[in-house]
Amino acid sequence: MRDRSKTVHLDEETILQMQRLATRRTDEALNARFGISYNTWRKLLAGQPIRPSLAVRLTGRIAALNAADQR
Repeated sequence: MRDRSKTVHLDEETILQMQRLATRRTDEALNARFGISYNTWRKLLAGQPIRPSLAVRLTGRIAALNAADQR
């Protein structure tokens, strides 16, 4: 059984950014864009916690995508 104390929640603004940046909501598209599965996408939308390492990876990808959009 997993230790739930080692999980984090992404803030609402990060989830909103991901929704804006998502090109499609398929397993393949979400994996290519954010490196996550459709199941993880559903967990995020439901406000469920994720591993801290995943949160770090996602915030890095979101920052990179936002920077690329501003060019």
